[in-house]
Amino acid sequence: MTRARTLADFNAAGVLTSTSNLNATKLTSGTIPNGRYGAPTFNGANLTNVDTGETNTPAFAARSSNGFSQTVGSSSWTKVAFDIEIKDTDSAFDLSNERFTVPSGKAGFYSFQYSTQNDGKVSSNKYYQIGLYKNGSLLAGTVVRQNPTTTGSYDVYLNGSASLELAVGDYVEVYYYQNTGNVLTLQNDNMRFSGFRVT
Repeated sequence: MTRARTLADFNAAGVLTSTSNLNATKLTSGTIPNGRYGAPTFNGANLTNVDTGETNTPAFAARSSNGFSQTVGSSSWTKVAFDIEIKDTDSAFDLSNERFTVPSGKAGFYSFQYSTQNDGKVSSNKYYQIGLYKNGSLLAGTVVRQNPTTTGSYDVYLNGSASLELAVGDYVEVYYYQNTGNVLTLQNDNMRFSGFRVT
């Protein structure tokens, strides 16, 4: 054991001047209690059994490429299309049907992020919405809506996020809705969908 540090170890300015009780001993074995995933242990000079955090897989990210666009009609929910996978750790996102499906053994709590942006003339007091569908049904609490009060030619950008408890085989998709009475085009640079398992 090293002795307790005293005032004699410091000068008048409060600077440590004595090293008589530094490095006298060091911990070379044993445990530290209350580790998150069990007590961390020492094996000589190295600390083992340290909390390494969450794995966060499956994880995926999809987007639309330059030149890719999608038209959406009025007054009905339309599935948002993507043509590039940025990441897909478990091959769980399928570009052929624009859907993430929970793979075998990967049920859990998931976090999702999604966005779109349309171009074209905007109508006042009309809705522009984006939302998540789970297993073919719109999920309450996942819809983001903009309702402009003026008209003009400007884009409407929508983005949202949601946390869901999912079982194996559950699937999630992004849908867009507008009720302007006109056909709108979704812009490729802001059509994105990503997600990962939290735990």
